[in-house]
Amino acid sequence: MAIDIESLPSEAKKALQQFNEFQLAEFNDSGANGYVMIGRHDLLRKDVAIKIYFHEENEVDQEPAIIATLNHENILKVFDARKVDECCSFYMMQAANNGDLFSFQKRYHLSLDLSYKLLCQLLSGLSAMHCQEKKLVHRDLKPENLLVHDDKLVIADFGSVRKIDDATGKAPASKHSILYRPPEAFGDNAFFDFSSDVYQSGIIGYLLFGGSLSNDLLSHLSKRELKELDRVKKTGGDYEISKYVDSCIEKKAKSGKLLDWSSIPFYVPKKVIKAVKKAVVNRDKRYTNVSEFLSELAKVRAGLPDWIANKDGYQLRDWKGNDYLLLESGEQIILKKRRHKANQFRVDNSVKAQDFDTAHLQLKRKVGLP
Repeated sequence: MAIDIESLPSEAKKALQQFNEFQLAEFNDSGANGYVMIGRHDLLRKDVAIKIYFHEENEVDQEPAIIATLNHENILKVFDARKVDECCSFYMMQAANNGDLFSFQKRYHLSLDLSYKLLCQLLSGLSAMHCQEKKLVHRDLKPENLLVHDDKLVIADFGSVRKIDDATGKAPASKHSILYRPPEAFGDNAFFDFSSDVYQSGIIGYLLFGGSLSNDLLSHLSKRELKELDRVKKTGGDYEISKYVDSCIEKKAKSGKLLDWSSIPFYVPKKVIKAVKKAVVNRDKRYTNVSEFLSELAKVRAGLPDWIANKDGYQLRDWKGNDYLLLESGEQIILKKRRHKANQFRVDNSVKAQDFDTAHLQLKRKVGLP
């Protein structure tokens, strides 16, 4: 369906006027600080995206400049950058054929193997930002700010990037995305450092491995907190309401109770969960840098089973030459088996249980899963 150019915001139309070579295919205005246009660049002969973003008048446009200095396969590539007016600029970047990680996970079931690879790619991209020559922290890592192209993760949205101060080893705290804000980024002495990006990467890992984290802030409040919120609504305005809700999220983040580890699927090995958990604890017990996180993940890589959820159940692919499928049949969980990539599964009566956890435990013992 063709997009009516005249219906676009004035900034988008001005940006298009500067790029006659660009053929618009999609327009997205859901971002908090601008728009994204996706289409075909006739001269480059590739799909590209144009990000339009707003800033203070005459402000130095740091976002495209920062990205342009980072040459890494897991960091967004910028092809061009220009001004629209004094308070608005845009840059042209590579387009991701699978969109952002949030939508990618909504559309597809991710295998355990792919989830592991995407997390390692995120950390690899961060290592290029954190290196001694750059000393940059992202400060706003979340699924919506990460792109997926050909099953490869790319770090994007650099509007919150800051340089670590050489004297203090810290950067100012970001107030974006409170669900992903590390404990040290709250309060009067709030700050970010390299381990703060590790914390946010840990939450990404939690989500990649199937953990649940609602973007609805009120869903994280207890019954007592919701009751108190009703009282705040009667006496205060939007500011007081927002401040109270944020304080509840802050308490959960600082106490380590924000993430529900029981929501991670049964098939994710405990050693993988343990490695991710260490990324999201308080700063004094957390990995201090991405290299430590990557090193711990490397230790759990050997023998990692390749599970994936699908419409039939939960499939384990190519484990010692066989594929296994756990699925519901009546009121039981049963096991099916086949040689890897054979046409049909056959019922294996050695595993029968009332729930997936028990069935998985039986299968672990049967085939030697970690």
